[in-house]
Amino acid sequence: MKREKYKREIRMASEKYTKYIYKVVGENIKKNPETIFDPQEVYLIIDKNMSLIWIWAGAKSRLFHRYIASSWAGKLKSKKPFYNFNYELIKQGREPEEFKVIVSEIDEGRMDLDYPGESRKLKIEGKKISLDKVNSKISKEHISNKKISTIKSILSEIKEMQMHIQYSMQHIQKRINKINTILDT
Repeated sequence: MKREKYKREIRMASEKYTKYIYKVVGENIKKNPETIFDPQEVYLIIDKNMSLIWIWAGAKSRLFHRYIASSWAGKLKSKKPFYNFNYELIKQGREPEEFKVIVSEIDEGRMDLDYPGESRKLKIEGKKISLDKVNSKISKEHISNKKISTIKSILSEIKEMQMHIQYSMQHIQKRINKINTILDT
């Protein structure tokens, strides 16, 4: 029953949309899977806006399937439509914000979209218009989606490092207090 919580059907999405989604089946990949985000499976999702092939690995997926997915991502990125795309492995429960856009598109059954991540492009274009209205000198149109993704990823890493440093500093202070207590007795 817990498995069904994550697994989603993608019947509602257009065929144009699902042709950018692959499921790892044995040593091969299957285009247009009927379901997605099954914790025991691995999927390749092509994000044209970010020139990225996401490799989504379910929490209970096999290491072998993750390896096969990486191998297929390498093959796909050498093909003309995805030439020079990068690929990124993400694990269930650790999806970055850029990927959660695709999860939302699938959950909402967006029939108006032609490929995963397209709604992100629409949001960014909307932001460009509002920036132009206030005559901002820094315009989003000069920052590519890939750069935005990289910046967000770096900021996420920095926040995580800050949390680790804060925890370490608290732990160090506790140890210093313990030493002071020992010295005072």
